[in-house]
Amino acid sequence: MQNGVCLLSLIPIRFEPTSKSEMVSQLLFGETYEILDQQSDWIKIKTETENYEGWISQNQYCTWNEQSESRQVLGVFPYAVATNKVSNLEVNILPGSVVHDLDVKEQEVYFQINNVRYSLAISPDELMAIGSKTIGQYACKFLNAPYLWGGKSMWGIDCSGLTQLLFKVAGLQLPRDAYQQAEIGDQVDFVNDARLGDLAFFDNEQGKITHVGMVLEPGEIIHASGMVRRDVLDSYGIFNESLGKHTHKLRMIKRIIPSIL
Repeated sequence: MQNGVCLLSLIPIRFEPTSKSEMVSQLLFGETYEILDQQSDWIKIKTETENYEGWISQNQYCTWNEQSESRQVLGVFPYAVATNKVSNLEVNILPGSVVHDLDVKEQEVYFQINNVRYSLAISPDELMAIGSKTIGQYACKFLNAPYLWGGKSMWGIDCSGLTQLLFKVAGLQLPRDAYQQAEIGDQVDFVNDARLGDLAFFDNEQGKITHVGMVLEPGEIIHASGMVRRDVLDSYGIFNESLGKHTHKLRMIKRIIPSIL
């Protein structure tokens, strides 16, 4: 099957092959995918790292020649500007985007996709990965970003998109949806034992996991609900102090990778 790569800041992935269909996720710059099917002006894809399926518009498709020798996830915030050295067109590179074949020469940063060279307007120091000790500080950069179903950027993000993005920048690829993320990691038995980087999951009245957030410290969580926000986390769930009530019922807490978080 033919493969593609995202060469825009982001591309919406839709549930069905129509612009009226809900957006279920997004592709970020540099992310690659496999083509599964095509209907009229729509292409069904499966993302390479998540195995997530959906439809993108054909006019946003770009073939990928699979010649990249290396890839690096960028955590630069809020974005960096990349310039195509052939067309001189610029594109905003968002956190979580992937650059291929990175090349640093003195204080200049370059990368290459499909044999096209790009310059990246950041310093080499900004290429450093977000570590386990700073993931909480990095997460707080997204505070007040609007909630958007299927979103993966500070312009709009959903709960599992936020946790996936934070872990991706820290070097770990999580599944896309909250219920999928809940299937990995080790159980944390008590709320007071939760620590920075643990994921807390919440269910609805039917017992289905519908929400996820990341623990900042015992008793505090960052999550996307209406917007990215910090709230109290207790044994019942998320307590919204401004509303004076619990908004999400706690199902479980998971420690994904104890060795790094």
